[in-house]
Amino acid sequence: MKSTIKLSLSILVLTLFTSFSYSQQKDFSDRQAIIESIENFFIGDHTGSVEHKKLSMHKKGAYRYINRDGSYDEFVFNLDSAEADTTYEEEILSVEIYGRLALVRTRLELVRARLETDNGKVHYKLFTLHKTDGKWKITTITWGAEIKL
Repeated sequence: MKSTIKLSLSILVLTLFTSFSYSQQKDFSDRQAIIESIENFFIGDHTGSVEHKKLSMHKKGAYRYINRDGSYDEFVFNLDSAEADTTYEEEILSVEIYGRLALVRTRLELVRARLETDNGKVHYKLFTLHKTDGKWKITTITWGAEIKL
């Protein structure tokens, strides 16, 4: 009886450890895929690479934001646009994964004075990604500048 309890306890511990280890591996591979998708987005944004944009963005995704007039605005991603923006450098602040949903926060710093009305404010882009067909795609990008009181 005592050996049966020890064996059962050992199997339980091993099962929990294996399950936790598998979960960590899956989380790590998803995290790497999400970061790769974000990196592809920024390569596409900085160079105008349509290929990188298509690797990272869902064709039905959209930018959503409050414009300078304070009104809500949105527009669907144009994955065929070769426009580029070289005015900023980005930093990934966090990656949060909730099953097939992920949130990525980034900080953008202007590398040259593009908009004098920004007065040196830091900009942020918040990305929502969904895992679809086994790939992480950006479905929403929201951005804005910090508020200085």
